[in-house]
Amino acid sequence: MRKKPKLTNIHTVAQSRIFNLESMDVEFSNGATRIYERLVSKGNGAVLVVPMLDDETVLMIYEYAGCTERYELGLTKGKIDKGETPLETAARELKEEIG
Repeated sequence: MRKKPKLTNIHTVAQSRIFNLESMDVEFSNGATRIYERLVSKGNGAVLVVPMLDDETVLMIYEYAGCTERYELGLTKGKIDKGETPLETAARELKEEIG
């Protein structure tokens, strides 16, 4: 089994309404070090659903993506609301986005 890298430092670089941007100093078992950045949600998490009609058919949706400023083909996804389970969120999002 691979040895897990050691996190030597984690600090928040920036914050938004829904995310923290963290910088992580990582040391690997061979002594190599790297700095990684990650987005950490402030919410309850999220789900991504891969709805399949059969073994070969995946249902996808066109949805506006603000980062690319155009409609993109993607999978059903959404944030988990307070008090909701991931399965309940998946069912709600499927109903909202696919019907």
